Amino acid sequence: MGEMSKEYRFLGLNPQVISVIYGAILIVFAVFVSSASESKSLTSYIPAILGAPILIFGLLSMLIPAKLKLFMHIGALFGLLVFLGGLSLLGSVFSGTFIQDNTLSYANFSRLFMSITGAAYLILCVKSFIFTRKQREMVTSETV
Repeated sequence: MGEMSKEYRFLGLNPQVISVIYGAILIVFAVFVSSASESKSLTSYIPAILGAPILIFGLLSMLIPAKLKLFMHIGALFGLLVFLGGLSLLGSVFSGTFIQDNTLSYANFSRLFMSITGAAYLILCVKSFIFTRKQREMVTSETV
């Protein structure tokens, strides 16, 4: 059996790289949805507004490894905000306006995307934090 990895990975990528990719996806998504819907509202760019810090802190965590824990926790906080922002979708579900005339509005599609991807990113971050803590505990127990 091979040696256990000292770094959490998902699909072969570490959380820092995933943060950069996810932040970029949120930015591109917001631009796409805003363009496709011809929205003039700043709110259509909320995924980009929340994705930019995730991308930036992902980059910073790669550039300044000494602050990795801080930067990744800040990124996770923005992931939580993405998830919570997406949950505003529930208002549309309960008011019966989630799907109107057999179509999903761009706004509701954006909220659905944010809630699902925000939850997935947050789960990934938490799993990474747990993995890192267990790794640190194993190293500590080996040196005692």
